[in-house]
Amino acid sequence: MTHTLLHQVLVSSLVVPVGLAEPAGQRSATSTGAWLDERTWLRADLMVFREEQEDPRTGYVRGAPLLAVEVTSDASREPDLGAKKDVYERFGVPSYWVVDMKGDAPELLVYELSDDGRYAEEARVGWGRSCSLTRPFPIEVTPDEIFRRLPCRPAPRRLMTVTEQTAERAGTDRIGPDLPHSEDPILIDAFGRRWPTGAEKVELWDGCPVFYGGWDERDVEIAERAYPGRVVRLDQPPGELGTMTILPGPSPEPDDAEDPEITLDAEETVEPAAKETAGSKETPDPEG
Repeated sequence: MTHTLLHQVLVSSLVVPVGLAEPAGQRSATSTGAWLDERTWLRADLMVFREEQEDPRTGYVRGAPLLAVEVTSDASREPDLGAKKDVYERFGVPSYWVVDMKGDAPELLVYELSDDGRYAEEARVGWGRSCSLTRPFPIEVTPDEIFRRLPCRPAPRRLMTVTEQTAERAGTDRIGPDLPHSEDPILIDAFGRRWPTGAEKVELWDGCPVFYGGWDERDVEIAERAYPGRVVRLDQPPGELGTMTILPGPSPEPDDAEDPEITLDAEETVEPAAKETAGSKETPDPEG
């Protein structure tokens, strides 16, 4: 079984128990985007949210969902347990689950916001174990029961680019606005119409596009052309699975509107405003 297919199976296995547990007024969806603010758009493998949070035009979730679930891959494990977890925490997502695939069997890590606004590990549930959770709704979690289903045969999957996703949801293939200046954050509307293709997942973190997949120096060159003036960072050695992040470019140095000082000697300088009079003799008044 390919990792992509295993990932799909694990996500789909969570859908039924989560859907049965969620109360009225809540909804769950897979691979949907959460519009956390104008500069941050995250795509969770599974998300639970209030019905009124769903944007009917795009299908995106507005604001922090009640629960975000990520199933790790070789490309996403580090951000899922690190930087992306920090983003969910900062935007106040109450519950965050990670299905960690580092071993032969999945392990479920449950994080919940504590009173200080930081995530605390509520549970770590491995194969053969179970736990009862109360947030965002009462549910009994038993990994070997949830993830026991295996596919009969692999199904081909074509990754949809963020451009295609946005166009499909909006019902249009229009081209979005130009990118902002290289040191300014990229907002969602402009981001949703741009490169790349072939990414495992694409997100926007604080105005910085983040692409999951296998990237090398050639991809960096393409990204530099697609996002001129910005800094392209591989978050792992070239050729390994992980993320590539597009950072703002350096702010341009302000133009020096004033001319430099004129040095007369080691002891004396003349300010630019005195250039025209420096070294000149005073002209006498012809009538004086």
